[in-house]
Amino acid sequence: MNNKFVMDNRCFACGTENPVGMHLDIRDDENGVYALVKLNSAFQGYHNIIHGGIVSTILDEMAVWASFKKGCKAVTAELNVRLKKPMLADTEYIATGRVVNVKYNMVIAQAEIKERNNEIVAWADVKLIKIG
Repeated sequence: MNNKFVMDNRCFACGTENPVGMHLDIRDDENGVYALVKLNSAFQGYHNIIHGGIVSTILDEMAVWASFKKGCKAVTAELNVRLKKPMLADTEYIATGRVVNVKYNMVIAQAEIKERNNEIVAWADVKLIKIG
């Protein structure tokens, strides 16, 4: 695996220097990582509903960051997403990610997006491959 994966603040999901990105402010806690997410209609598919690909991107990013915070720089090998209900534009959500298991060069993680009342909007099971 090529180890030339450089973080440069231009990531579409979390990069502070990406003018069209989501600018997720991902923080760590005792369970893994979390971010408050509130996206505007620029990220919608149907009217006022965040595009499913964007929801998947958030879940992917949370899993990768959970792995990184555990000391495993990794990239996504498999992302299995379940969408339970629409994620609405201009509404605040909580995204989380956590590492479930690390075995050899594989990291197993889970991520989810919840409403403020704790109802699940989407979740993902993620397999990552260590790159460093």
